Amino acid sequence: MWNIDSVEISGGFLAGVKVVLPQGLICIIGPRGSGKSTLAEAVRYALLGTISAPKQRLDLLQANLGPGSTVSVSGLTDPANRYVIRRSYRQEPVLTGPSGQVVSSVDLDRGSFFPLDFYTGQEIEAIADESLGEKRRALIDELQGENFRALQLALGEHRRSLESNSARIREMEKTLSDIVERIEEGGDPNSRLSELGPPEENPAAYELIALTRQQQLNNRDIQSIEMSRQSLLGLLTQIESLLKISPPTVSTSDANNADVLSEVQDTLFQSYKRISRFADKIRDELLSDLAGLDTAKGKISTRQTDVEAKLSRVAEVNAAASAKVRVRTDLEQQVVRLEEFKRRHASAASALAGLLAQRGVMKTDYLEERERLSDMREKVATDLQNKAGGNVRVRVIRNADVLAYQQVLSNALHGARVRNHEDILNSLLTLRPEHLAQLIQTCDLNAFESMMGFGLERSRRILEALKQSVDPFALEITPIDDRIKIELNVSPSGQPTFKDASELSRGQKCTALLPLLLARRDSPLIIDQPEDNLDNHFIYETVVNSIRRMKPRRQMIFITHNANIPVLGEADLVIVLDSDGKVGFIRKAGDVDSCRDEIVDLLEGGREAFELRRKRYGEAARV
Repeated sequence: MWNIDSVEISGGFLAGVKVVLPQGLICIIGPRGSGKSTLAEAVRYALLGTISAPKQRLDLLQANLGPGSTVSVSGLTDPANRYVIRRSYRQEPVLTGPSGQVVSSVDLDRGSFFPLDFYTGQEIEAIADESLGEKRRALIDELQGENFRALQLALGEHRRSLESNSARIREMEKTLSDIVERIEEGGDPNSRLSELGPPEENPAAYELIALTRQQQLNNRDIQSIEMSRQSLLGLLTQIESLLKISPPTVSTSDANNADVLSEVQDTLFQSYKRISRFADKIRDELLSDLAGLDTAKGKISTRQTDVEAKLSRVAEVNAAASAKVRVRTDLEQQVVRLEEFKRRHASAASALAGLLAQRGVMKTDYLEERERLSDMREKVATDLQNKAGGNVRVRVIRNADVLAYQQVLSNALHGARVRNHEDILNSLLTLRPEHLAQLIQTCDLNAFESMMGFGLERSRRILEALKQSVDPFALEITPIDDRIKIELNVSPSGQPTFKDASELSRGQKCTALLPLLLARRDSPLIIDQPEDNLDNHFIYETVVNSIRRMKPRRQMIFITHNANIPVLGEADLVIVLDSDGKVGFIRKAGDVDSCRDEIVDLLEGGREAFELRRKRYGEAARV
């Protein structure tokens, strides 16, 4: 737990403003244009920076803080430990610790060192309106910080593994398809070979086969000799290059060393002569070997000429037999290739089966991780429910947020060339993503039509559109996330009647959210003008009770125009801001009693209006 101890601003619209803040409820009031929102945004800017800030907030900071301004926020983690954050406009923040030393190891923009909850009235209303989506889930997930991030990292790792698995499956399916195509291209060589019958008892045919094989062997041997010959020629070239090198020489300008250098020179010369003799001998050996290879190649070439001559004569004598032999030989080779393709097909099919089995296990792990996330949310929601009081109810509805799934299907239906997309979409959403993915992958039109009842032609168009636009593997892990129900008891008495925040009037929406925002955690909370269209009855029944209950354990800063919040919430500090049109300043600061006149004037419309309402309420009560 920590508190904002003080805020000081130099430069900009609130130049010179400095406030010391207590624990409990602080209310900032003042006429419009006095800088209330600027003060609140200055605190958020100092603590959290402007990451993901909308344009409206950036414009406010630009206009009211701007270049040359600095915001300093002092925070107490306990009475003895004070940290100070200073952030100049568009500059990196500087954090100093209790002893005044600069702390550089903290990323303040992450919001984990000094956690702060900050909401404007519009942001609260947006959460209330979003019955499906991320905003309500964030209220729950942020409370579990590290646990939530760990689960999200684990889910991300599962998704990446599944994506990698799907890529390998698609690659293996393509391999199988290519093999099947090659098998189909070859037809059935075994049948055609069988139709040829057994080899004919024709001596000419056997001779033809024998001569053909001998011709192939001779060619292979001639090529082998030629390869060896080229290797020896390479060695010979290197030896001849070595023989062209002149013997090395040494020289010196020092006559005292001439006798030694003369001996060295003689040694080098003798060494060169020995090397030359060895090189000459090696060259002679290589030339002899090359001559031997040429002789051997000539002998085999002569034999090859004889074989080719005999082959030509036999082929002329028995041209028909030669053609039949070629057909048989070709078919036999096709049989061998077919067996190889079948072997590869069996291997690929086995690998695909393994990948699919692995995917099944991975999907189970992924879903179990999602269940752990839902379990965590339910525990947080239960705890939050207990803290918020009985007039507000928060529940986790598992696997009920279909927004992501709906978006995938909606995009795919644009190419379906069918009418009534909304009705079709609602029907498709009744299928689980993994079930629809299977129908898309198998193109099972009859099963699809049986489940959907769109009509055979419409079903065909829809299934084709889904096949073209949707990746089944990605679809089956499309998250159907948890839905967070936030409900308010709208019954003034008797049996409770709860309605979802999205169905409430504008005045009730913030009233439903505020108790949850107040109860979420112990870090400072800033709420900027939540009371636009607020229902005063619900403020008293729901919000004020929550404020009173949370004051001992949480610092709450309200920028407000509603007198019920500071008065009935018994504010520990009321800050009255004002402006001369050029700069804003603090006109007064104190407790509710000392700021009573300002509260009446600013929040009740003046004493006369306040007295008139009080009189009317009194007369209504007597009637």
